[in-house]
Amino acid sequence: MATPSELIKLDVCLYKKDDVSYEDFIEWITKTYAQEVIPIMKKHGMAKWVQTVNPPHFREPFRQQLEDMKRPLWTVPDYDIVHTYYIRGHDVLNGLRGDPKWVELEEEALKFCNMSIGHIVIGHEIVHFENN
Repeated sequence: MATPSELIKLDVCLYKKDDVSYEDFIEWITKTYAQEVIPIMKKHGMAKWVQTVNPPHFREPFRQQLEDMKRPLWTVPDYDIVHTYYIRGHDVLNGLRGDPKWVELEEEALKFCNMSIGHIVIGHEIVHFENN
């Protein structure tokens, strides 16, 4: 039986601002933001960071598939991106939140991200199968 990873997995699901195009948002968050934030994450001991982009053209077809599968109450959220952070402990998050450069980047993110809504999932990953 698989056991949970010792790493904490934190998914942060974000929406872009309505007045920002999807293309501009993805360009900024996966390139500009990523380039600036990675050294800060490394400095504070983050184990791994992954971004999952959620293109709008993926969402509606999958909503239809759910309907075809007779799952009318299931949803496909309109998140534009999901950040997945793998950390060894909550002290990593505390270090990030206290870092002046992180705070500066969070301020910049307000230009692109709708921070009035979002979603967080936190737990441990259990890998049952991985085919390398």
